[in-house]
Amino acid sequence: MHRTRLVALVAAPSWIQRYEEVGMRKISGLLGALILGLGVVSCGGGSSTGVGGGGGGGGGGGGNCPANTFCMGAANFVTTAGTTTLSIPANTPVTWTNDSGITHNVTFDDPATALAVGTGSPGNIPDNSSGSNERQFAVSGSSHPFHCTIHGTSTTGMRGTVTVQ
Repeated sequence: MHRTRLVALVAAPSWIQRYEEVGMRKISGLLGALILGLGVVSCGGGSSTGVGGGGGGGGGGGGNCPANTFCMGAANFVTTAGTTTLSIPANTPVTWTNDSGITHNVTFDDPATALAVGTGSPGNIPDNSSGSNERQFAVSGSSHPFHCTIHGTSTTGMRGTVTVQ
């Protein structure tokens, strides 16, 4: 009888060890999935404060972005409607606001069409991590694509379009 108990006691640690290994793999997998999930959630969407508010794909834009404004998020330009295109009447000031704390710029496909507003500058908007800049566009029926050269190109990434009605 002692012998059977001894065998059972000796066999138990092997079984327990295998069970613990499987359990640890499950826990490791769950922790990995949790960390990955937290990383995905923290990189996109969510909410922030100030101009820029919520919005998808890195914040910015959404309900707190004023009319005729492109709010700059982590890696996108967004209007109050949540789009990357803004339609305006000719000679209406358009504002680019960066409250993200991330350096962005605005490079127009045709900088000569981005006219100064008041005593402001015309053309491309240089690198900045905060503040607002305005431009206006004079020709009805025209389209003015732009992008951030830090976070995109004219065909991918951080880009948008002003359409003049």
